[in-house]
Amino acid sequence: MGWELEDVEKPFVTQLQGLGWTPVEGSLDDPALTGRGSFSEVIQEALLRDQLRALNLRNGQPWLDDERLSEAVAAITRLGTAKLMEANQKATELLLKGITVDGLPGWDGGRGQTIQYIDWDTPANNRFSVVNQYRVNCPAGYDSGKKFIVPDLVLLVNGIPLVVVECKSPSIPEPLAEAVDQLRRYSNQRKADAEVEHNEGNETLFASVQLLIASSFDEARVGCIGAGFAHYAQWKTMVGPDGSGSEQTVADALGKAKLSEQERLVVGMLSPAHLLDLIRHFMLFMQVGGQTIKTVCRYQQYRAVNHAISRLKRGQTRAQHGESDQRGGIVWHTQGSGKSLTMVFLVRKMRTDEQLRRFKIIVVTDRKDLQNQLATTATLSGEAPEVAANIAGVKALARRKGPGLVFATIQKYRNRELEEEASGAVEIGETNPAVKAAEKRAPYQGNKPFEVLNTDESILVLVDEAHRTQAGDLHANLLAGLPNCARIGFTGTPIIMGDKKRTHEIFGAFIDKYTIREAEADGATVPVLYEGRTAQGAVKDGASLDELFEDLFREHTQEELELIKKKYATKGHIFDAPALIADKARDIIRHYVTNILPNGYKAQVVAYSRIAAVRYYHALQAARDELLAEADALPATDKALDDEALCQRPPKLQARVQAWRYRETLQALEFAPIISGTNNDPSEWKVWTDGAKHEQLIKRFKKPLHHEQPGNADSLAFLIVKSMLLTGFDAPIEGVMYLDRPIKEAELLQAIARVNRTGFGKRCGIVVDYYGVANHLREALAAYADEDIEGALTSIKDEVPVLRDRHLRVIDVLRRQDIENLEDAEACIAALAEEKVRAEFTVKLKAFLASLDTVLPRPEGLPFVKDAKRLAYIHARARSRYKDLPQLGKDVGVKVRKLIDDHVISLGIDPKIPPIQLTDANFEKELSRSANDRAKASEMEHAIRSHVRKHADEDPVLYRKLSERLNELLKSLGEQWDQLVVQMQKIIDELRSGQLSEENTPLDVPEHYAPFLRTLLDVVCAERDAQPAELLRLKDVTVELVDLLVDELQSHRDIWSPRKRAAQEELAGQLFDHLMRLRPPLVDADTAGLLADRMLDQARANHDRLMRV
Repeated sequence: MGWELEDVEKPFVTQLQGLGWTPVEGSLDDPALTGRGSFSEVIQEALLRDQLRALNLRNGQPWLDDERLSEAVAAITRLGTAKLMEANQKATELLLKGITVDGLPGWDGGRGQTIQYIDWDTPANNRFSVVNQYRVNCPAGYDSGKKFIVPDLVLLVNGIPLVVVECKSPSIPEPLAEAVDQLRRYSNQRKADAEVEHNEGNETLFASVQLLIASSFDEARVGCIGAGFAHYAQWKTMVGPDGSGSEQTVADALGKAKLSEQERLVVGMLSPAHLLDLIRHFMLFMQVGGQTIKTVCRYQQYRAVNHAISRLKRGQTRAQHGESDQRGGIVWHTQGSGKSLTMVFLVRKMRTDEQLRRFKIIVVTDRKDLQNQLATTATLSGEAPEVAANIAGVKALARRKGPGLVFATIQKYRNRELEEEASGAVEIGETNPAVKAAEKRAPYQGNKPFEVLNTDESILVLVDEAHRTQAGDLHANLLAGLPNCARIGFTGTPIIMGDKKRTHEIFGAFIDKYTIREAEADGATVPVLYEGRTAQGAVKDGASLDELFEDLFREHTQEELELIKKKYATKGHIFDAPALIADKARDIIRHYVTNILPNGYKAQVVAYSRIAAVRYYHALQAARDELLAEADALPATDKALDDEALCQRPPKLQARVQAWRYRETLQALEFAPIISGTNNDPSEWKVWTDGAKHEQLIKRFKKPLHHEQPGNADSLAFLIVKSMLLTGFDAPIEGVMYLDRPIKEAELLQAIARVNRTGFGKRCGIVVDYYGVANHLREALAAYADEDIEGALTSIKDEVPVLRDRHLRVIDVLRRQDIENLEDAEACIAALAEEKVRAEFTVKLKAFLASLDTVLPRPEGLPFVKDAKRLAYIHARARSRYKDLPQLGKDVGVKVRKLIDDHVISLGIDPKIPPIQLTDANFEKELSRSANDRAKASEMEHAIRSHVRKHADEDPVLYRKLSERLNELLKSLGEQWDQLVVQMQKIIDELRSGQLSEENTPLDVPEHYAPFLRTLLDVVCAERDAQPAELLRLKDVTVELVDLLVDELQSHRDIWSPRKRAAQEELAGQLFDHLMRLRPPLVDADTAGLLADRMLDQARANHDRLMRV
C-alpha cells in the first residue's frame, strides 16, 4: 500500500490539483468528511443542490426551490432500473440533457424548464473534486465478500461521481490487470460475467460513472462500465477541445523529459474541459451481439475530431483564401480502428458548437451502417437525417438552405461489381450469354458536372473512403455544385504515393493519421496473420486443374499468365471452373472445422467472380456434407482421440475428428452468397442479389454461432462475395477470410481488415490465400510507402516466437518460487500461496494458452502441449485450494480449453465446477486425495478461511474470533502438519455442526438472536466479561431489537433494494431511537449510532434467516 500511495495515488492527486481539481481526504469512519450523510449514499447531495441552484438561473438569479431541487436529486439518485448498464444509460442521458421541472407561474408562459446538472459550456462554473478512500457500503446481497468498498480515487463534478480510479503499485506483477479486476469487483461485473458466484461491490456508485481508470503510474488504461481488461485502452494525446496541446508542452510544465502513461492520461482526459468534452461528445451506448455496451472514444478519434473542429473554425474559406477552401483535409485512420465512429463524434460535436451547429453536413458513403450510426447520433440533438434516393435527391437536398444532415449513398447510384465484370476485368464462361450481356451494362454513368447548387459557406461534405475512385464522380460533382463548402475526406487505407497530390488538392492537407502498426500496438485492431495454401494442399493430386493452378502462380511470368488466361477462356475461366472450386471448397471446410469453428468464429470467402461465388455456395454445402459423412465413418478409436494425439495426425484426419466433435453445429451451418444483380440474372440468383435480403443476411452473420439466449445466435457462418462487403463491413465475429481472387493496393488492405476487428475474445484474424496474393505481397502493396503499410500482414509462423516467449514467462513465475519441476504438483500449488503470485500466474498462463490456441493444431504448437496441460492442472488445483482464482474460461480459445479440460478432468478435477466448500458433502472425500499432511493442512486452512469470508457479515464477532483462533493455531503448531490436521478438523466439525466452542456462544437465546447478541456484547462490554445481570439485560435488548428488525423486514420484503435506501435509513433510525430510549441508558449517542449501523448490516446478511422466523 505504501508504494501504491506514494508512487501512484499521490502523484495522481497532485497533478489533478494543478489542473483545478480540489482534493478531499476521505474517511472510513465519518461520511460527513466526504460530503455525505451516510456511507450508503454515493452522491454528495448538499453540494449538488448548491450547484443546481447556482447553475440554473432566472435573470441572473437562483430560482429553484427545495421541491424542484428534490425532484432533480431524486432523478439522478433513484434511477429505477435493475441493471447497471440501463441505470448508467439513464444517468448519462440526465447528465447530458438535464431534467424538465415545473416552471414558475408567469415565467415563459408557465412552461416547464430544463435544469442542468453540469454547465457543459463553461467548465469553470462547475465544482471539480477528487476524493481518496471514498468508502461506499455494499447493499444487502452484495456484501458476502466485504461489507464496503473503498475505491482509491473518485472524481466528482458538482457532487456526482464521474470517474473511479484504482491505483496499483508498479512493483507488483500485472498491476493493471489487478486494478481492472478490482474495478470489476467493485461494480459487480465479475458476477455479471459469471466469473464468481455471489454479488459483490456496489453498482449504485457506478450508475453515473463515465470513466474507469487503472493506473500504476508507468502504465495507465481507461475503460467504461462493463469492459474487460482487453477493452481498456491507453490515452496518448494531449490535444484538447480546442484542437491544441502537445506532450512536450505538458512535459516542460511538469519539469519532465518524458511523461508516464499516468501523467499523459491525467492531462489528456481529466483536465476539466477535456473531461466534459469527452462525456458530452465522445461516449456512446451501442448494441453489440444482442446486448448494450458503452464505449468511450480512443485517443486518435478524440484528436482527429478536435483537429477537424479547429480547422473548420479557423481555416480560411474559399473567399478568404482566394483559390480554395482551407477548412478541411484528410483523416487517415487505418481500417478497423473506429473511423466510422470518428465521423459520428465529429457530427455530434459540431451540433453543440455555436459556430458550427447550423452547418449542413452532406455525407458521401456507400455504407448503410455508417448512415445508421450517424442517424442515431442525429437524434441526440433532435435532428432527422435525410437520405437522397438518387442524383436528383442529392441536388434538391444540397440546394436547400439551412442546416441538415444528408446522406448521399453511392451504392444507390453505381454498381462497381457489375462494371468490373462488364469491362472484361473478369471473364466468365459462355454457358449463360444472358448473364454476360447483363453484366456489360453499367447502371451508373458519369454525370455531367453539377450546376452550382448552393454557394453557402456553412456546408461540410464528408467523404467516406476518400481514396476510392468509386466515389469520384459523385463527390467531384458535389464539390463543383457546392463551390464554397468545406470538405473532409476519411480513408481507412494509406493514400497511394502517386495519388497523394491529387487527393490533397481535393481535400487539403492531413488532419490526422493513425497507422496500421499504431492500431495493432494499441489493441484497436488485432494482427492479421496469413496462411498461403498451395494448390498441392488444396486440390487433388495429379489433377490437370491442379497443374494449371500451380503453373499459373508459381513458375510463370506475367506475359505467360496472360497467354494461359486466353488459352482457357473458351472453356470458362480457370477460377470459375467447378472442379477447381469444389476442391478448394473441401480444403476451406477442412481448414474452417479444424482451426476456426472450435472458437466460434465465422468466415468470408472472396470469389473470383459472381458465378464463382454462386458455385462456391453449392460446393461448400457439398463439402460440408461430404466431411460429415467421412466423420461418421471414422472408427471409434479415431473418434475418441484426445487433442494431443490428434495434433500429431494428418490434417485430413484432424478435420474429420473435429467434424465429428462439432457435427451438430456443422450440420446446421448455413452459407450465403452476397452479390450484385441485374434483371437478366438466373432466377435462382434473386435471393442473393436482393438488397433487402442482403441486410437480413448481414445482421444474421454478425450474431455469434452460440449464445445463452438462442435468439441472439445464428448459424449463418459463411458469406461468399466477389467485391461486396470488402469495405465498410464490420463484423467482429469474422475470424477468417478465404481469398481466391487477385486483389491489390487499397482493396487488399480493406479486404483483410474485415478480420482485424476486436471482439469475441479474438486475438488475431486469419487470411487464407488460395490465389497467391500473400506470395506477392510486396508487389500488391508496392504503391504505398513502406512506413504506411508496416504490420499489414504477418505470417502465422511469426506467432511461434510469441508462444515461446509467453511459455517462458509463465514458467518463470514458478521458477522465482524455487520450482524446477512441474511434475511436483503439490510444490507448485504451495508456491502459489501468495495472492499476488497467483494473480501473476493466472494472467501469464492465460496469455500462453491464448498463443497456443492460435498456433494449434499446427505442428509448431506440439512441443508446448505437455506444459500447457500440466500448468492448467496446477491452476485448477490452486483454484480448488485457495478458492479465489477465476476459471480460465472464455479467455482461452476453445481448441486449447478442450485440450486442458480433458486432461484436468482425467486427473479428477472438473474446472467448470466451483471450488468445493467445507460444508459440501464431498469435502472429506476431496480432502482424502491430498498427497500428505502438509497438503491436507493447507486445504483445510483455506477451506476454513473461505467459509469465514463467506459468512463473516452474518456473525462478525463469532467469525472474527474463529479467524483469530485459526491464526493462533497455525502460529503455535508451525510445521507440525499432523497436529494441525487434527486441530483444524475440530474447527471444521464445529462449523459443519453449527456448534462452535462454548466460549464464543452465548447461551439461552434462540439461534437467530445469537449473532446480534454477540455484536451487542462486543460493543458494550468490549474486552471484559458481562456480569450476569448485565448479560440478562443485554439479552432482553437483543430480543427487542431483533424483533423490531423481523417486523420491518417481513413488512418490506424488498427493503434491501437500492431503490429503498430511504426505508433502510429509516430502519437504522428506529434502531438508534430504541437504543437511546433505554433506561437506564445503555450507550451514548455515538455508540448507539455505531450499533444501529452494525445491526442493520447484520440484518442484511441474515435476511433469509430472519424472514423464516
